Amino acid sequence: AEKSAATVLKQLGDSLPPIKAMLVRVSMLRALNRRAHFALPWLPVTPAQENSSILGGLAGFGASPERAGRSKPLTAMSQWIQCPTVATRMRKCRRLFFGSVKRAHLDSLLLATTSPTPLSHDEYELPREVRTVRVNRLKARRAMDTKSATSKKKFSVFSQLQHEMRGWSGAALRRGHVAKGHGGQKRAFKVKLVGEGVNDYSGPYREVFTDAMGEVVELDDTGHGALGVLDPSPNHVADIGEGRELFVFASCGAKSTVMTGSSTSVSTEEIGIRNCFAHFLLDRHENIRETEESVQFLGRLAGTACRHGIPVDLYLPLGTVWKPLTEDGADSAQALTEIDMLASKQLKEKEKSAARNASRSVCIEWESQSDLVLQRHLLNSLADGLSNVLPMEIMALFTGEELRDFMCGNPEVDVDLLRRVVEYEGYEEDDAVISYFWE
Repeated sequence: AEKSAATVLKQLGDSLPPIKAMLVRVSMLRALNRRAHFALPWLPVTPAQENSSILGGLAGFGASPERAGRSKPLTAMSQWIQCPTVATRMRKCRRLFFGSVKRAHLDSLLLATTSPTPLSHDEYELPREVRTVRVNRLKARRAMDTKSATSKKKFSVFSQLQHEMRGWSGAALRRGHVAKGHGGQKRAFKVKLVGEGVNDYSGPYREVFTDAMGEVVELDDTGHGALGVLDPSPNHVADIGEGRELFVFASCGAKSTVMTGSSTSVSTEEIGIRNCFAHFLLDRHENIRETEESVQFLGRLAGTACRHGIPVDLYLPLGTVWKPLTEDGADSAQALTEIDMLASKQLKEKEKSAARNASRSVCIEWESQSDLVLQRHLLNSLADGLSNVLPMEIMALFTGEELRDFMCGNPEVDVDLLRRVVEYEGYEEDDAVISYFWE
C-alpha cells in the first residue's frame, strides 16, 4: 500500500510536501483510525448543548444551530455559545476518520437496533412477525401510464406500500430477518405480487423498493413529479448547471413568508427572527400536508432499504438534503446555486446593486430565500421518516457525500484505480485480450 501511495505522490510534482512527510501523516491517520475503531462506541456524538435550554441551540429551544431543517443553518451559530465538548470535536474530525471505520461503527449500531424476530418452527417459513405486503404492480403500471393524477397517487407501488404500512411502527421496519434459501437478504416484510405468480425469495422484496423510487422521480405531462413527492429542480427543468438530474421536494403551491429589509417599519432583528422561523410559517393547505406525509414515508422506505443493503435512486441535492442531514454546514449560496442557478445569479446581482447604492440590504440572507425555506421545511419530514429506521444521531460523523453514497451507492467507477489493483488469473497484464478489455 505504501509503494502504491508513493507512486501516486511522485506524479503530483513539487506542489506537495516531501513523500516521507506525507507517508508519516498517512501513518498517523492510520494510527488514529485504529484507535477510533475501538473508541467510537464509547464517545458521544450528540453535544450536551443540544439538550440544554440555557446553552443549547437557537433561542434556547434545545436544538443545535446545525440541526437539519429545524433552525436557521449558519448565521445563528455566532449568536450562541458553542461549548467545546468531546462531541463537537468528534464532528470536526469527521473527515479524519476513514469511511471503513465509520461504516463499521454504523453497522454495529444497526445490528444493535434491529428488532428481534423469533424463528419459525419450520425453517423454510417466515415468522408471523414478518408481515405480508400485497402489491399489484400491473395495476400500478396501468395507473402510471394514464394522465389521471388521482389514479397515480392511489394505485402506484409507492402509494400501495404507503397504504399497507400506514399503521406500522418503526420497530416493524427495523427487522432484519434472514430466511433460509433467500440468498442472505435481510427483510422487514414479505412481498406478495398480485397476479404475477412469483414467490418472494428476496427478488420481489428488492424490486418493490426499485419500483417505488422510480415512480417518485417519474414526471407527468406537465414536467412535474407524477406522485407530487419530488419535482425536478429548476436547473433540471432549464437544463443548466452541473446537477441537472437533481430533484427537490414538491412545493404543491405552498409559499413561505420571508421578509426583506425593504420595509423601514420593521427592525433588522425582527426580520431575522421572522426569517429564522419562516419554515414554520408556510401558507399551509391540504396538498402540503399530503406532501409531508409522502416525504416522511419516503424517508421510512429509504431508511429500510439502507438497513437491508438495497441502494435507492434518490437524486437529491447535496446542499439542501445530504449535508443538512449530517449537519455538515452547507453553504446556502452554493445550495441555492445547486438547484436554481438563475435565482442565485439574480440574488448576486441584487447584492451588487445594493452595495453600489449603499442600501441597508447589502447583506442578503441566502438561507431565508423562499426556495430554501420550503426545502428546509420538508426536510424535517424526510428526517423524521429516516429517524424511525436509522440512528440519525450518528450521521454527524459522516459527510454529506458519504451519506449520499451510503444510501444511493457511488455511480462513479475509477477505472485507473481498478486497473492498478486488479489481479489476473490465467492471464498476463500485457496479453492482447487484457489490452482490449481496458481499451
